[in-house]
Amino acid sequence: MEEHTYLITKLFGYDITVNIPSVITTLLTVILTFIFVMFLTSRVKLRPDSKRQNAAELLAVFVSDNVIKGNVDWKKYGKGLWATALTLITFIAVANTIGVLIEVSYDGVIYVNSITADPTFTFTMAVLVIVFTHYAGLKYKGPKHYVGTYTSSGIGITPFKIIEEFTNLMTFSMRLYGNIYAGEILLALLATLTTAGFFGAIAGMAGLVVWKGFSLFIGFIQAYIFTVLTFIYLSHKISDEH
Repeated sequence: MEEHTYLITKLFGYDITVNIPSVITTLLTVILTFIFVMFLTSRVKLRPDSKRQNAAELLAVFVSDNVIKGNVDWKKYGKGLWATALTLITFIAVANTIGVLIEVSYDGVIYVNSITADPTFTFTMAVLVIVFTHYAGLKYKGPKHYVGTYTSSGIGITPFKIIEEFTNLMTFSMRLYGNIYAGEILLALLATLTTAGFFGAIAGMAGLVVWKGFSLFIGFIQAYIFTVLTFIYLSHKISDEH
């Protein structure tokens, strides 16, 4: 099981606890995402002449067609939110992949793995997404109209709509965390199996190869699902029919 190393310091007289492995992995995820995006877009031309630009354009078209246009009006909202969707799906995909391809541990502490296997991180991501959807609702609909959506079905329904926001937050964060964490636990068990004699090593190595490939696929699917759910929640805040 994963252990943690914490740094405790004081800020304005309060104890601040920092999970060092999570900070390291988060910074690594941001850096790798930046490098990946720069690699794909470093030679963008009007007429594509490289595989990397073709890959970047395929990703951009995939996001616009399968994430944005199915949830919000493209001309009215989608063009302005395109970069948000691309950033989110790329960042989550990289975050999910790191733990499959890279793991750095020392003295029983795992310093680098998938940051999305940390419930604190996925909860924070979910909070940021929910806050962003409320901000978009206020921006595009105006405060009066937006607040009115909570009372449009009757004042008695308003508390349930507020409760729904919290349930969405929890399910949103735990769905991503549960899938990635379960995958990393199984990878750890298979790695342990490789030390259990000759036949255990063969079975463990075969299992690791298969499960790593499957985990990469699941990581990409979860990045897609997280981004789609973000825009589903967003559509509830800004679409005219809601």
